[in-house]
Amino acid sequence: MNAVAKTTGRIKDFIYRQKHNYRVGAARFSVTSFLVGLTKQYAAIYTVALGADSVQLGSLSSVGGAISALISVPVGWLMDRRGVKRFFLLAIALAAGGSLLYALAPDWRLLVAAAVLASVATSMSNTGARVICADSVQSKDRLTAQNLCKTVASIAGIISPLVSAYLVTVFGGMTVEGIRPLYYLQFAGYGLVLLLVMVQLREPQRRELTGAESRFGLLADFRHLFEARADLRRWIAISALTSLPMAMF
Repeated sequence: MNAVAKTTGRIKDFIYRQKHNYRVGAARFSVTSFLVGLTKQYAAIYTVALGADSVQLGSLSSVGGAISALISVPVGWLMDRRGVKRFFLLAIALAAGGSLLYALAPDWRLLVAAAVLASVATSMSNTGARVICADSVQSKDRLTAQNLCKTVASIAGIISPLVSAYLVTVFGGMTVEGIRPLYYLQFAGYGLVLLLVMVQLREPQRRELTGAESRFGLLADFRHLFEARADLRRWIAISALTSLPMAMF
């Protein structure tokens, strides 16, 4: 018991040693992991039950992945120039919209729009979360802070399938009407997350752009960045090469 108490105390001290935004971000990440876990194992079943065949089911994932890849770079650029909080809030609102479309869908075709919203929301929120973590955590604590977030979120992700299994059983089993209430619950949960972030998250500090920098466009900004940072070019090349084998499976 003493060991557990000491470990808990150290974790608590570590969390409160970081900036306020880290705690807000960790809470958002954990709750979002719980909400995603509610429907993750039933999404394919729900889509097929609404009339999709195997090709259409696969196309939903492809469309979402393509949209996410296309917007990742512009979203990061806009966050640098316009601030993180507004995009973070937009990401949560889009995720809620996607959940609502899933809940209201009369057939699988409406799920295309829901998948697009969910992909955009995921890309935006992941980018925002990395910025907030980098701004809120001391360099010496960064890896510990990231892994602590992932651990807490993983626990939430382990609990949510148990909750969703019970709810699906109560609502009628693995049918459209048995799964549909999960999306309404997910929508309500995102509403609470939106309120939390709106009230508690503080805009991270960012460097003000100089007169010349402020006039750069998207492509000019990235050309300037690549020309100035050789280490960045190496990091991107290594990331691309290591990600390629994973994308093939």
